[in-house]
Amino acid sequence: MITVNGITLDWYEGKTVHDVIQEMNYLFPLLIARINGKLIPRNKYDSTEIPDEATVDIIHLMSGG
Repeated sequence: MITVNGITLDWYEGKTVHDVIQEMNYLFPLLIARINGKLIPRNKYDSTEIPDEATVDIIHLMSGG
């Protein structure tokens, strides 16, 4: 199991940040991801695997003025 933004999700071997974003139906264009507090570069979302029992934070950046 992993926790994503306070929600518990099933975990499987090879689950990536990209997989979690799709599973959570996050469609925002500007997302920041952290696994156990470590910032993950956007270009690594497809290849960064999430370990079992991890805490994942997906943050939507907003811009405006």
